Amino acid sequence: MDRRQQETVIGDLVRSFGSSLRNRSLYPPTHPLVRAPVDKCFSDLLRFFADQPELVLVVSDNTLVFEGVPIFNLTSSLEYFMERLERIGAPAVIFEKGITPADVESFIRFLHETRERGLSVERIQERLRGMGVAHIRVRPPEDYEKDDLRFARRIYDKAIESVMSVTREIRSGRIPSGAETDRVVRDMGGMLRKNRDAILALTLIKNFDEYTYNHSVNVAVLSLSLADALALTETEKVEVGVAGLLHDVGKTQLALDLIRKPGGLSVEEYEEIKKHPEEGFVLLGKMSHIRPGSAYMVLEHHMRFDRTGYPRRGHDYRRYPNSHIIPVVDTYDALTTMRSYQKARSPLDALDTMRRLSSKLLSPDYVAVMEKTMGAYPIGTMVKLSTMEVGVVTAAGPGGQGPSRLALLVDRRGMPLPRPEPVDLTRIAGKASLGRRSIIATVNPLLYPPASAESFLRAASM
Repeated sequence: MDRRQQETVIGDLVRSFGSSLRNRSLYPPTHPLVRAPVDKCFSDLLRFFADQPELVLVVSDNTLVFEGVPIFNLTSSLEYFMERLERIGAPAVIFEKGITPADVESFIRFLHETRERGLSVERIQERLRGMGVAHIRVRPPEDYEKDDLRFARRIYDKAIESVMSVTREIRSGRIPSGAETDRVVRDMGGMLRKNRDAILALTLIKNFDEYTYNHSVNVAVLSLSLADALALTETEKVEVGVAGLLHDVGKTQLALDLIRKPGGLSVEEYEEIKKHPEEGFVLLGKMSHIRPGSAYMVLEHHMRFDRTGYPRRGHDYRRYPNSHIIPVVDTYDALTTMRSYQKARSPLDALDTMRRLSSKLLSPDYVAVMEKTMGAYPIGTMVKLSTMEVGVVTAAGPGGQGPSRLALLVDRRGMPLPRPEPVDLTRIAGKASLGRRSIIATVNPLLYPPASAESFLRAASM
């Protein structure tokens, strides 16, 4: 199975669990509405065991996750299934190779019949063995921050694949479907709701060789975050996310050597580059599953707030309502990225530059919301502590306030640590021995080579 097929099977499999459990409270165990989902679960599980010895289903932060795939669109049956797992005390379930239909049926019966709350893992395992369940076990509650970062990385990588696929198809002379792009954006939105810091952390990925793809995904993630802060509707958020993901798709109509040129552009070359928003608008207009709003945001992402920029339109031209979002986040990601012609700015320096550009190039209102969303110390900001240790902000905390977590990279003597050391500021604040640890200043990352994006990402996953 390819990834898309795998995710479809996972969604069906988990929904079958929920349906069988829900229907068991309404019908006898032999009823087709109870038995059929059991048989479907078993046949779907077998498709995965060809490649791996066990499969993991986790309940984390009110989200069901099966083999790293978050199930964001919950039916009432799935919600009931998840509630039963959490109430009994089984937040993680392991399905082992060799599982039988009887194992699946007995496990569902266990969930249906058990009325106790918060059973120990040992007690649950004993009950399952007593019911003859040989190839399903549970594991104790854990800190699922690592899982969240892995899930976020999976969604991020899937978005990269989506942009690459669209690019390849267009360059081959075909018009791709926008269905996969729409689905990827909805997954990003779900991950932002589940763990905002985990998905925002990945926008620090700055791969020079694949700048176009990373930049497109970063713009999509940041656009969705800004759309969320603006309390847009779900439909509007998807429109914004799709526009962010495909905002530079018009560059597929330009020569590759022009796009990849490392130095400055001639006047003629710059005029060619300026055509890409209109080219993108035309392409999105031909793609299925793409709403017109996304196409207009792509057309207008280089129009400046003062109505200069490109493509040029008259003063009576009315921009699409949410078109100011993409220019703001596009600028932020570009400023914080090292390129052959510029040094990367720190997140705070980038926001300061954008504030100075507002009212002319960028909407001041949207820049202000962006600053509030990113917080006083945006994720990726390098800071010095009162202990003289140096670290990177890995989580901005609820509502962008904080920071709540750091990754220490340099000790109080100025020596690089052998590996990043996570520090949870929300947990140490009340401890007298550690209470003196506080941020006293931001520092230039160029002074501390260990503070690379990869160091940050390793720390964030600890």
